[in-house]
Amino acid sequence: MPPYEIRQYHPDDKNAFLSLYRTVMGREQGTKWFAWKYEQNPYTDHVPMIVGVDGGEIVAARPFFALPISHNGRCETVLQPADAMVHPDHRRQGLFTRMTERAIEQYTGAYRFFFNFPNARSLSGNLTLGWRVVSKRPCYYRIAHPERVAAAQTDHRAIHLLGKLATPIATRYHRLRDYTASETATTTVRTEPNLLLTELTALYATAVSDEIHACRDEQFYRWRLANPNWIYRTYLAENASGPIAAIVTGTSVGPRPTTTKLTDVVPVKNAPEPALVALIGQILTDHAETDIFVAPSQGFPRAVLTAFGFHADNRFPLSALACQTTHVVRGLSDDGEHSAGELTDPARWALTFIEEDTS
Repeated sequence: MPPYEIRQYHPDDKNAFLSLYRTVMGREQGTKWFAWKYEQNPYTDHVPMIVGVDGGEIVAARPFFALPISHNGRCETVLQPADAMVHPDHRRQGLFTRMTERAIEQYTGAYRFFFNFPNARSLSGNLTLGWRVVSKRPCYYRIAHPERVAAAQTDHRAIHLLGKLATPIATRYHRLRDYTASETATTTVRTEPNLLLTELTALYATAVSDEIHACRDEQFYRWRLANPNWIYRTYLAENASGPIAAIVTGTSVGPRPTTTKLTDVVPVKNAPEPALVALIGQILTDHAETDIFVAPSQGFPRAVLTAFGFHADNRFPLSALACQTTHVVRGLSDDGEHSAGELTDPARWALTFIEEDTS
Protein backbone atom coordinates (compact mmCIF):
# COMPACT_ATOMS: atom_id res chain seq x y z
CA MET A 1 0.00 0.00 0.00
CA PRO A 2 1.45 3.43 -0.95
CA PRO A 3 2.49 5.58 2.05
CA TYR A 4 -0.51 7.93 1.99
CA GLU A 5 -0.72 10.64 4.62
CA ILE A 6 -4.12 10.92 6.31
CA ARG A 7 -4.56 14.31 7.96
CA GLN A 8 -6.93 17.15 8.83
CA TYR A 9 -7.78 19.65 6.10
CA HIS A 10 -5.59 22.78 5.94
CA PRO A 11 -6.92 26.16 4.68
CA ASP A 12 -4.55 26.09 1.69
CA ASP A 13 -6.08 22.77 0.53
CA LYS A 14 -9.18 24.46 -0.90
CA ASN A 15 -8.13 24.70 -4.54
CA ALA A 16 -6.83 21.13 -4.52
CA PHE A 17 -10.14 19.94 -3.07
CA LEU A 18 -12.14 21.77 -5.76
CA SER A 19 -9.89 20.29 -8.45
CA LEU A 20 -10.41 16.80 -7.02
CA TYR A 21 -14.16 17.44 -6.91
CA ARG A 22 -14.16 18.35 -10.60
CA THR A 23 -12.23 15.18 -11.47
CA VAL A 24 -14.27 12.78 -9.36
CA MET A 25 -17.77 14.27 -9.57
CA GLY A 26 -17.53 15.44 -13.16
CA ARG A 27 -18.88 18.90 -12.43
CA GLU A 28 -17.60 22.25 -11.21
CA GLN A 29 -18.09 23.78 -7.79
CA GLY A 30 -16.79 27.25 -7.07
CA THR A 31 -15.26 29.02 -4.11
CA LYS A 32 -18.66 30.55 -3.16
CA TRP A 33 -20.12 27.06 -2.74
CA PHE A 34 -17.13 25.91 -0.69
CA ALA A 35 -17.26 29.01 1.49
CA TRP A 36 -20.99 28.54 2.14
CA LYS A 37 -20.84 24.83 2.83
CA TYR A 38 -17.63 24.54 4.82
CA GLU A 39 -15.71 27.75 5.58
CA GLN A 40 -18.63 29.95 6.70
CA ASN A 41 -20.70 27.26 8.37
CA PRO A 42 -21.66 28.90 11.70
CA TYR A 43 -21.90 25.59 13.57
CA THR A 44 -18.23 24.68 13.55
CA ASP A 45 -15.00 26.60 14.13
CA HIS A 46 -13.02 24.69 11.50
CA VAL A 47 -13.53 22.92 8.18
CA PRO A 48 -14.40 19.36 9.29
CA MET A 49 -12.59 17.39 6.63
CA ILE A 50 -10.06 14.57 6.49
CA VAL A 51 -7.87 14.30 3.39
CA GLY A 52 -5.61 11.67 1.90
CA VAL A 53 -2.32 12.95 0.49
CA ASP A 54 0.12 11.28 -1.88
CA GLY A 55 3.40 13.04 -2.61
CA GLY A 56 2.00 16.37 -1.45
CA GLU A 57 -1.09 16.02 -3.65
CA ILE A 58 -4.62 15.60 -2.24
CA VAL A 59 -6.03 12.44 -3.79
CA ALA A 60 -8.97 11.79 -1.43
CA ALA A 61 -11.25 13.74 0.87
CA ARG A 62 -13.84 12.96 3.54
CA PRO A 63 -15.67 16.23 4.40
CA PHE A 64 -18.47 16.74 6.92
CA PHE A 65 -21.41 19.16 6.88
CA ALA A 66 -22.23 20.62 10.33
CA LEU A 67 -25.89 21.04 11.26
CA PRO A 68 -27.76 22.09 14.43
CA ILE A 69 -30.00 19.14 15.31
CA SER A 70 -32.76 18.89 17.90
CA HIS A 71 -32.24 15.63 19.80
CA ASN A 72 -33.89 14.65 23.08
CA GLY A 73 -35.27 18.16 23.46
CA ARG A 74 -32.03 20.08 23.05
CA CYS A 75 -30.18 21.55 20.10
CA GLU A 76 -26.64 20.36 19.40
CA THR A 77 -24.31 20.30 16.43
CA VAL A 78 -23.85 17.01 14.60
CA LEU A 79 -21.96 16.14 11.43
CA GLN A 80 -23.23 14.83 8.13
CA PRO A 81 -20.62 13.09 5.92
CA ALA A 82 -20.74 14.67 2.47
CA ASP A 83 -18.77 14.83 -0.79
CA ALA A 84 -16.57 11.78 -0.08
CA MET A 85 -14.07 11.40 -2.92
CA VAL A 86 -11.13 9.24 -3.98
CA HIS A 87 -9.23 9.98 -7.20
CA PRO A 88 -9.74 7.20 -9.78
CA ASP A 89 -5.98 6.46 -9.82
CA HIS A 90 -5.94 5.85 -6.06
CA ARG A 91 -8.99 3.70 -5.47
CA ARG A 92 -8.91 0.27 -3.80
CA GLN A 93 -6.06 1.42 -1.58
CA GLY A 94 -8.10 1.72 1.63
CA LEU A 95 -8.26 5.52 1.58
CA PHE A 96 -12.00 5.77 2.23
CA THR A 97 -11.67 3.46 5.22
CA ARG A 98 -8.60 5.20 6.64
CA MET A 99 -10.10 8.68 6.33
CA THR A 100 -13.35 7.54 7.93
CA GLU A 101 -11.54 5.81 10.78
CA ARG A 102 -9.55 8.98 11.40
CA ALA A 103 -12.77 11.02 11.46
CA ILE A 104 -14.43 8.61 13.90
CA GLU A 105 -11.42 8.81 16.20
CA GLN A 106 -11.20 12.60 15.95
CA TYR A 107 -14.89 13.38 16.46
CA THR A 108 -15.95 10.73 18.98
CA GLY A 109 -16.94 12.59 22.14
CA ALA A 110 -17.01 15.97 20.37
CA TYR A 111 -20.25 15.18 18.53
CA ARG A 112 -23.05 12.79 19.41
CA PHE A 113 -23.54 11.13 16.01
CA PHE A 114 -23.07 11.20 12.26
CA PHE A 115 -26.08 10.91 9.95
CA ASN A 116 -26.15 10.93 6.20
CA PHE A 117 -27.65 9.69 2.95
CA PRO A 118 -24.91 7.76 1.10
CA ASN A 119 -25.14 6.68 -2.50
CA ALA A 120 -25.00 3.02 -3.50
CA ARG A 121 -21.20 3.09 -3.90
CA SER A 122 -20.42 4.35 -0.40
CA LEU A 123 -23.26 2.69 1.52
CA SER A 124 -21.47 -0.63 2.03
CA GLY A 125 -18.34 1.18 3.24
CA ASN A 126 -20.37 3.11 5.79
CA LEU A 127 -22.05 -0.05 7.07
CA THR A 128 -18.69 -1.81 7.43
CA LEU A 129 -17.46 1.08 9.60
CA GLY A 130 -20.35 1.05 12.05
CA TRP A 131 -23.15 2.96 10.37
CA ARG A 132 -26.65 1.49 10.67
CA VAL A 133 -29.64 1.92 8.39
CA VAL A 134 -32.51 4.00 9.75
CA SER A 135 -34.80 3.70 6.73
CA LYS A 136 -35.24 3.90 3.01
CA ARG A 137 -36.64 7.35 2.34
CA PRO A 138 -38.81 7.70 -0.76
CA CYS A 139 -39.03 11.02 -2.57
CA TYR A 140 -42.06 12.19 -4.51
CA TYR A 141 -41.60 13.39 -8.08
CA ARG A 142 -43.74 15.29 -10.52
CA ILE A 143 -42.19 15.17 -14.01
CA ALA A 144 -43.62 18.29 -15.63
CA HIS A 145 -41.66 18.23 -18.90
CA PRO A 146 -40.63 14.64 -19.84
CA GLU A 147 -39.15 15.77 -23.17
CA ARG A 148 -36.68 18.14 -21.48
CA VAL A 149 -35.78 15.58 -18.81
CA ALA A 150 -35.12 12.90 -21.44
CA ALA A 151 -33.00 15.27 -23.54
CA ALA A 152 -30.86 16.15 -20.52
CA GLN A 153 -30.35 12.54 -19.43
CA THR A 154 -29.48 10.69 -22.63
CA ASP A 155 -28.66 11.00 -26.34
CA HIS A 156 -30.75 7.95 -27.21
CA ARG A 157 -33.20 8.93 -29.96
CA ALA A 158 -35.89 6.47 -28.86
CA ILE A 159 -35.87 7.93 -25.33
CA HIS A 160 -36.11 11.43 -26.78
CA LEU A 161 -39.13 10.36 -28.85
CA LEU A 162 -40.83 8.81 -25.83
CA GLY A 163 -40.23 12.00 -23.85
CA LYS A 164 -41.69 14.09 -26.66
CA LEU A 165 -44.78 11.91 -26.84
CA ALA A 166 -45.19 11.91 -23.05
CA THR A 167 -45.04 15.69 -22.60
CA PRO A 168 -48.57 16.60 -23.83
CA ILE A 169 -49.99 13.65 -21.87
CA ALA A 170 -48.21 14.82 -18.71
CA THR A 171 -49.42 18.39 -19.27
CA ARG A 172 -53.08 17.33 -19.50
CA TYR A 173 -52.71 14.94 -16.55
CA HIS A 174 -51.17 17.60 -14.29
CA ARG A 175 -53.68 20.23 -15.36
CA LEU A 176 -56.52 17.92 -14.29
CA ARG A 177 -54.75 17.04 -11.03
CA ASP A 178 -54.15 20.69 -10.20
CA TYR A 179 -57.77 21.59 -10.86
CA THR A 180 -59.24 18.83 -8.70
CA ALA A 181 -56.69 19.30 -5.90
CA SER A 182 -57.04 23.08 -5.67
CA GLU A 183 -60.74 23.63 -6.35
CA THR A 184 -61.56 23.82 -2.62
CA ALA A 185 -58.48 25.82 -1.58
CA THR A 186 -59.48 28.97 0.28
CA THR A 187 -56.31 29.84 2.20
CA THR A 188 -54.54 33.06 1.22
CA VAL A 189 -50.96 32.57 -0.01
CA ARG A 190 -48.30 35.25 0.12
CA THR A 191 -45.34 34.72 -2.21
CA GLU A 192 -42.02 36.27 -1.31
CA PRO A 193 -38.68 36.16 -3.17
CA ASN A 194 -37.11 36.88 0.22
CA LEU A 195 -36.80 34.28 2.95
CA LEU A 196 -39.08 35.84 5.60
CA LEU A 197 -36.77 34.63 8.37
CA THR A 198 -38.87 36.03 11.19
CA GLU A 199 -42.07 34.42 9.94
CA LEU A 200 -40.40 31.06 9.29
CA THR A 201 -38.82 30.83 12.72
CA ALA A 202 -42.01 31.98 14.44
CA LEU A 203 -44.02 29.28 12.65
CA TYR A 204 -41.43 26.67 13.58
CA ALA A 205 -41.68 27.72 17.24
CA THR A 206 -45.45 27.21 17.30
CA ALA A 207 -45.12 23.42 17.06
CA VAL A 208 -41.56 22.18 17.64
CA SER A 209 -41.42 18.49 16.82
CA ASP A 210 -40.19 15.99 19.41
CA GLU A 211 -38.48 14.02 16.65
CA ILE A 212 -34.89 14.53 15.48
CA HIS A 213 -34.70 17.43 13.03
CA ALA A 214 -32.79 20.62 12.26
CA CYS A 215 -33.19 23.45 14.79
CA ARG A 216 -34.68 26.29 12.79
CA ASP A 217 -33.83 29.80 13.91
CA GLU A 218 -32.94 32.91 11.94
CA GLN A 219 -29.22 32.09 11.91
CA PHE A 220 -29.91 28.62 10.58
CA TYR A 221 -32.21 29.77 7.79
CA ARG A 222 -29.96 32.68 6.84
CA TRP A 223 -26.97 30.37 6.40
CA ARG A 224 -28.66 27.19 5.17
CA LEU A 225 -30.61 28.94 2.43
CA ALA A 226 -27.56 30.75 1.07
CA ASN A 227 -26.48 27.73 -1.00
CA PRO A 228 -25.45 29.34 -4.33
CA ASN A 229 -26.57 26.27 -6.31
CA TRP A 230 -30.24 26.97 -5.53
CA ILE A 231 -32.61 29.94 -5.68
CA TYR A 232 -34.91 29.89 -2.65
CA ARG A 233 -38.36 31.41 -2.30
CA THR A 234 -40.85 31.58 0.59
CA TYR A 235 -44.55 30.74 0.29
CA LEU A 236 -46.62 31.76 3.32
CA ALA A 237 -50.20 30.62 4.00
CA GLU A 238 -52.29 33.00 6.13
CA ASN A 239 -55.74 33.23 7.62
CA ALA A 240 -57.42 36.00 9.60
CA SER A 241 -55.19 35.27 12.60
CA GLY A 242 -51.94 35.42 10.66
CA PRO A 243 -49.46 32.90 9.17
CA ILE A 244 -50.37 29.22 9.62
CA ALA A 245 -47.85 27.38 7.40
CA ALA A 246 -44.99 28.01 4.99
CA ILE A 247 -43.04 26.19 2.31
CA VAL A 248 -39.57 27.17 1.17
CA THR A 249 -38.82 26.14 -2.42
CA GLY A 250 -35.38 25.70 -3.93
CA THR A 251 -34.92 25.86 -7.70
CA SER A 252 -31.70 24.57 -9.22
CA VAL A 253 -29.23 26.93 -10.89
CA GLY A 254 -27.61 25.72 -14.08
CA PRO A 255 -28.47 23.73 -17.21
CA ARG A 256 -31.69 21.77 -17.65
CA PRO A 257 -33.45 19.84 -16.39
CA THR A 258 -34.57 22.49 -13.91
CA THR A 259 -35.53 21.06 -10.54
CA THR A 260 -37.71 22.72 -7.92
CA LYS A 261 -37.67 21.09 -4.49
CA LEU A 262 -40.14 21.62 -1.68
CA THR A 263 -37.09 22.20 0.47
CA ASP A 264 -38.77 22.84 3.80
CA VAL A 265 -42.15 23.13 5.45
CA VAL A 266 -43.12 24.69 8.78
CA PRO A 267 -44.56 23.57 11.04
CA VAL A 268 -42.35 20.53 10.44
CA LYS A 269 -45.17 18.17 11.37
CA ASN A 270 -48.94 18.50 11.07
CA ALA A 271 -49.09 21.63 8.95
CA PRO A 272 -52.78 22.21 8.07
CA GLU A 273 -53.64 20.29 4.90
CA PRO A 274 -55.80 23.07 3.36
CA ALA A 275 -52.83 25.42 3.76
CA LEU A 276 -50.47 22.91 2.11
CA VAL A 277 -52.88 22.47 -0.79
CA ALA A 278 -53.02 26.23 -1.35
CA LEU A 279 -49.24 26.57 -1.04
CA ILE A 280 -48.40 23.74 -3.43
CA GLY A 281 -50.97 24.96 -5.95
CA GLN A 282 -49.35 28.39 -5.98
CA ILE A 283 -45.85 26.92 -6.22
CA LEU A 284 -46.79 24.84 -9.28
CA THR A 285 -48.35 27.88 -10.93
CA ASP A 286 -45.32 30.08 -10.29
CA HIS A 287 -42.81 27.49 -11.54
CA ALA A 288 -44.33 26.66 -14.90
CA GLU A 289 -40.83 26.35 -16.43
CA THR A 290 -39.63 23.79 -13.89
CA ASP A 291 -39.02 20.34 -15.38
CA ILE A 292 -39.02 18.22 -12.20
CA PHE A 293 -40.68 18.91 -8.86
CA VAL A 294 -39.50 16.91 -5.85
CA ALA A 295 -40.99 16.62 -2.37
CA PRO A 296 -39.70 14.76 0.70
CA SER A 297 -41.62 11.91 2.29
CA GLN A 298 -41.93 13.73 5.62
CA GLY A 299 -43.63 17.03 6.25
CA PHE A 300 -46.19 16.55 3.46
CA PRO A 301 -49.13 14.13 3.69
CA ARG A 302 -48.97 11.56 0.92
CA ALA A 303 -52.59 12.26 -0.02
CA VAL A 304 -51.79 15.91 -0.70
CA LEU A 305 -48.80 15.07 -2.90
CA THR A 306 -50.58 12.40 -4.90
CA ALA A 307 -53.53 14.73 -5.42
CA PHE A 308 -51.13 17.02 -7.31
CA GLY A 309 -49.66 14.19 -9.38
CA PHE A 310 -46.51 13.51 -7.38
CA HIS A 311 -45.39 9.86 -7.47
CA ALA A 312 -43.08 8.05 -5.03
CA ASP A 313 -39.78 6.65 -6.30
CA ASN A 314 -40.36 3.38 -4.41
CA ARG A 315 -43.27 2.48 -6.70
CA PHE A 316 -43.47 1.71 -10.39
CA PRO A 317 -42.72 3.37 -12.76
CA LEU A 318 -40.27 5.63 -10.89
CA SER A 319 -38.85 2.66 -8.96
CA ALA A 320 -37.37 1.46 -12.26
CA LEU A 321 -35.69 4.81 -12.91
CA ALA A 322 -34.69 6.32 -9.54
CA CYS A 323 -32.74 5.11 -6.53
CA GLN A 324 -34.30 5.64 -3.12
CA THR A 325 -32.39 7.56 -0.50
CA THR A 326 -30.96 5.47 2.34
CA HIS A 327 -30.78 7.22 5.70
CA VAL A 328 -27.96 5.94 7.95
CA VAL A 329 -26.56 6.92 11.35
CA ARG A 330 -23.51 6.21 13.50
CA GLY A 331 -23.26 7.02 17.20
CA LEU A 332 -20.12 8.81 18.41
CA SER A 333 -20.53 8.74 22.17
CA ASP A 334 -18.54 6.40 24.38
CA ASP A 335 -21.44 3.95 24.23
CA GLY A 336 -21.63 4.35 20.46
CA GLU A 337 -23.44 1.08 19.81
CA HIS A 338 -26.20 1.88 22.31
CA SER A 339 -26.47 5.44 21.03
CA ALA A 340 -26.77 4.26 17.43
CA GLY A 341 -29.47 1.80 18.48
CA GLU A 342 -31.57 4.62 19.90
CA LEU A 343 -31.18 6.58 16.66
CA THR A 344 -32.19 3.84 14.23
CA ASP A 345 -35.92 4.10 14.87
CA PRO A 346 -37.31 5.89 11.78
CA ALA A 347 -40.28 7.15 13.82
CA ARG A 348 -37.86 9.31 15.83
CA TRP A 349 -36.85 11.39 12.80
CA ALA A 350 -38.69 14.26 11.09
CA LEU A 351 -36.60 15.34 8.10
CA THR A 352 -37.37 17.52 5.10
CA PHE A 353 -34.78 18.40 2.44
CA ILE A 354 -33.41 21.15 4.71
CA GLU A 355 -31.31 18.50 6.53
CA GLU A 356 -29.73 17.20 3.29
CA ASP A 357 -26.51 18.89 2.23
CA THR A 358 -27.27 18.79 -1.49
CA SER A 359 -30.67 20.53 -1.39
